[in-house]
Amino acid sequence: MDKYILIAAPGKTDPIRGESDGPILHIARHYKPEKIILFFSEEIGKEEQEYHHIEHAINLLGERLGMHFEVENDYMGIQNPHSYDALLPLTEECAKVKEKYPEHKILLNISSGTPQIETAFCMIAISDGERYIPVQVSTPEKGANQSRHFNPKQDLVEDWFEINVDNEPNARDRCIVPGLLNYKRPIVQFQITSMIQNYDYAGALQLYEENKNNFSEKTGLLLRHAQKRLNLQDRAARECARGLKMEQALYPIARSDIMTLTDFYNSMQIKKMRGELNDFAMRLEILTVHLGTYILEKCMHIPLGKITTGGKIKKLSKNKCISVIPGIDKYLDEKFIEIGLGRFEWEKYVNGRSIVHIIHYLSTKQEFQKYEECVEEMIKWNDLSVEIRNPAAHAITAIEEENFRTFYGNKDSTVLCRSIERVLVRVFGTEFKKDGFDTYERINSLIVDSFDR
Repeated sequence: MDKYILIAAPGKTDPIRGESDGPILHIARHYKPEKIILFFSEEIGKEEQEYHHIEHAINLLGERLGMHFEVENDYMGIQNPHSYDALLPLTEECAKVKEKYPEHKILLNISSGTPQIETAFCMIAISDGERYIPVQVSTPEKGANQSRHFNPKQDLVEDWFEINVDNEPNARDRCIVPGLLNYKRPIVQFQITSMIQNYDYAGALQLYEENKNNFSEKTGLLLRHAQKRLNLQDRAARECARGLKMEQALYPIARSDIMTLTDFYNSMQIKKMRGELNDFAMRLEILTVHLGTYILEKCMHIPLGKITTGGKIKKLSKNKCISVIPGIDKYLDEKFIEIGLGRFEWEKYVNGRSIVHIIHYLSTKQEFQKYEECVEEMIKWNDLSVEIRNPAAHAITAIEEENFRTFYGNKDSTVLCRSIERVLVRVFGTEFKKDGFDTYERINSLIVDSFDR
């Protein structure tokens, strides 16, 4: 069974209004908190210190219920309860109470005090929905609260308490725990925006799921699309795009093979921007292999299967390579002797080094010379990947920008990304749209726009 502590800032409707409980008394009646902490503004605090009318009413209720409420009066002296800035101590005090009583739920009275105090309690409640429970008390009339309120200078608490209709056995429970949607939505919206700016779509999607009643379905589909796309789950990402009826807008490049390579590069770029350089370096060799294969097949018109054996994992066949690309065996031997690896070993899996040297040999032929500069740059990528990734993997150390500068001509990962973009644009030609590099910026804009449902 939950244990409660009630925190309230008494207002003009406390302790009794007309012939009914004021908010503090009513919450205490129905939740039976072990302790009631009252934070007084300067004006209300002076009355309570003189007449003790609120604490007296709480004690009368405790006697009626056959229990004792521990009451703590905190005369914190908020001189201007209409100023949000003056209410910072309220936030600090609530945090202290939560820390002091870790096993209790903290009830926050959001029906007493000024509108600014009520709002402050609402914002505090949102900060920890597990521990704070905002409680609103509706008026007996189910409308505006216009009944005459208790005046400690003229009235006796006992007289008012005896005619209090909330003492009746069948009296209605007027406590409401609101969802605070008007307060939650802008806060969650800000949090989601911050997350997507850091490309944390998984975290943003989880936050959306926890607050989906505050947002449109479009927001959720866009977040799910971005998460799946960044994880290279193309089928699931495209399903979301179709659900949004935005497949053409989200995939501006018509050719799926070009879009796939572009998406892979974009995932690398985000790894770099997050400072995840180990993952960025690992993907650099993968990009080199797949782009090299694209150039071989789509630009030089040699299907990979023509020079390899095996199923999904291809191995280079010496006989097939020589048949399709005469002279490639001598060229590869010379290159691998030149870089200190001895002669080229055949029947090995296709990797970055083998594919870039094969297409480099072909790019020396007149019909493919326009790709030579691109391929020479790709050789640098492969060499860079080997130099910085393998030592880091064996030593379990982080790759840093200094590693890039050491092995990439004193250039950092940002310069490398610009180089990759230039090569992609030249290789893909007119079928590529340059805004393909801005995919996640466009998705982020669409997500923010979807907030205005």
